[in-house]
Amino acid sequence: MYTDDYMDHCRRVQTLGKLEVPMIWDVEHDIIRYKKDCRVDAQEELDLVDTSYAMENSKVRESFLLMKFYSLSSGVAKHLLTAADGSEIDIPFELTDEEKMIIQFPLTSFILGRSGTGKTTVLTMKLIQKEQHSLIASQGLNLDGADLSGVDEKNIMPLKDIGESFVKQVFITVSPKLCSAIKNHISGLRKFGSGDVSDQPSILHMHDIFDDQEEFTEIPDKFSNLPREHYPLTITYRKFLMMLDGTFRISFFDVFYGELKSSIDRRHSNSRAIQNFIESKEVTYEKFAASYWPHFNADLTKNLDASTVFTEIISHIKGRYQASNPYIGKLGRQDYLMLSNKRSSSLNSEKRDRIYNIFNTYESMKSTAREFDLSDFVNSLHISLVSEGYSGDLVDFVYIDEVQDLTMTQIALLKYVCRNFKEGFLFAGDTAQTIARGIDFRFEDIRSLFYTAFLSETEAFNQGLQHGKQVQISDMFQLSQNFRTHCGILHMAQSIMSLLYFFFPTSVDKLNPETGLVYGEAPVLLESDNDESAIMTIFAEIKSKHGNTQGFGAEQVILVRDDATKKQIVDLVGKQALVLTIVECKGLEFQDVLLYNFFGSSPLKNKWRVLYSYMKDKLIIAQSEEISHPDFDRSKHHLLCSELKQLYVAITRTRQRLWICENTDDYCRPMFDYWKKLCLVEVRLLDPSLIQAMQTGSSTDDWTLRGTKLFN
Repeated sequence: MYTDDYMDHCRRVQTLGKLEVPMIWDVEHDIIRYKKDCRVDAQEELDLVDTSYAMENSKVRESFLLMKFYSLSSGVAKHLLTAADGSEIDIPFELTDEEKMIIQFPLTSFILGRSGTGKTTVLTMKLIQKEQHSLIASQGLNLDGADLSGVDEKNIMPLKDIGESFVKQVFITVSPKLCSAIKNHISGLRKFGSGDVSDQPSILHMHDIFDDQEEFTEIPDKFSNLPREHYPLTITYRKFLMMLDGTFRISFFDVFYGELKSSIDRRHSNSRAIQNFIESKEVTYEKFAASYWPHFNADLTKNLDASTVFTEIISHIKGRYQASNPYIGKLGRQDYLMLSNKRSSSLNSEKRDRIYNIFNTYESMKSTAREFDLSDFVNSLHISLVSEGYSGDLVDFVYIDEVQDLTMTQIALLKYVCRNFKEGFLFAGDTAQTIARGIDFRFEDIRSLFYTAFLSETEAFNQGLQHGKQVQISDMFQLSQNFRTHCGILHMAQSIMSLLYFFFPTSVDKLNPETGLVYGEAPVLLESDNDESAIMTIFAEIKSKHGNTQGFGAEQVILVRDDATKKQIVDLVGKQALVLTIVECKGLEFQDVLLYNFFGSSPLKNKWRVLYSYMKDKLIIAQSEEISHPDFDRSKHHLLCSELKQLYVAITRTRQRLWICENTDDYCRPMFDYWKKLCLVEVRLLDPSLIQAMQTGSSTDDWTLRGTKLFN
């Protein structure tokens, strides 16, 4: 990051006749060009950070605009000159050295990086590069109007190696919002790369909120004979399952539909009806907790929670890949009980035995109700693939973003659509962001899966074993440069990672500390001097001064734990602010975030006091300090892991300012004490001047753009 002094010199101009030209400075001028990086290390003495680097809010925002550099090729210049409709345009920015290394790496890769480190960027840029290589291989280097500045000629594949006249690539992610954003981004980059500088779609062009099943109608529900115009194929994992199911003579859903519709009708004309049917019959976590959990035997559910049991059923009993017998659909009782002997287990054999009994009851109830869960669908596809084989199209490359949202059996299905195991897969994710219900993911598991389920089927693998050769799996790549937020937020995020490393070392991958280029203000703990909640104080003050005409801006958000809390806050603030749950905000980012009542609504309640044991162990507080707290027990405090990951996701949504407020201090005090001891936060009393400073105005266009992003 450039220093302020250097930037000031760059901004100065001199007049030459009627022209303004940059100033020229002698080499003798002692101008420091670069600032030192902000390295976010768990062991760093955070209270000694040089606060002289802290910037005003406007300068933080300005700094992030300067963090990404663009190569001004002729194609870029032409694009800038012709995109005149006011829409956002996509230009490929200059990559860091570590990003270039990953993109140029020719083999299957595993990419780890915390929130905001550019994982999705690497995947999309590699996909576009493969497109360009394919284009050059088929049409030659003299492509009229195309911008090929990012293409490395030595990596261009001859046409015969591609196997067809175009490369078939699939980009998969779980989140529909993220999938849509990636699809639009790839489309923009492809237009730019091919030299197409025609008008981009207006920001007013967006999906109808009631027509959000476009992905189920635009793309056929089968992988057979997919037309060229659908590639590169950008789809959600659910759409991938539907397309895989569409390649079989008998669909998984025919069992539920009975005589209503034939498989042919379903595949060609009834996608939306099928999707509505799936939603009504599928057992999600919410349905499991509301409709199944209350009916289980109380002796079985004692000291267990619905979230843990659902995760065990979906990820381990029904979602664990078994190399010896991968398609049986479930883990046997004894095999499941043996998992308690593993170092990563937080459940003893007695609890596992009760969970397995709950699982059997759940399966019986589900069958009676003629319902299914996603694992039923996935396991059915595995069985069909073994018995019938795969008759659909084979693709050349598969990119999986947010891979931590998938189970092992879900990932194993990918091997059928792409047999290019050596070079054809890119997996990217972050175990610190595993907040999807029913998912328990570790990157070491996916590497093991790739070895047992993918590479083991190749001829080279088996020949290597016969000759006593070790088959190498490519190392994991790490992205450590954060492009989203400033060091004030990164320090807080790292403090949460330190807790995860300490309490749950096998549940999260330990990565190199992130580096940030911008110093910003510390997160703020909001306190109110009256009994009403901070939310009421903030918006009552705004309403008294401005009525209903002003509130939070389009780049600000209130984050809450669940839909119930969201409804309460929406009823309170009306249209004065955007309110989202933590799950809804995953993959999104905002200028400012107000995290509301996270600890007050936590199922951990008083168990948050276990954090004091960490503080004493790390000498953050004195061993002699008399603070009552429980000793850490993995089986009693297993919910702490998911709570910390949700907290991590919530605080890393902000680019600039973070405010945290609670209704009471009953449950938040241990974490607040932790942050205060590390000097990571500032405590502010809510007063009119602070409330005024929290507001940022937004134009109609700002709100339109934010609405487009949320709709799409």
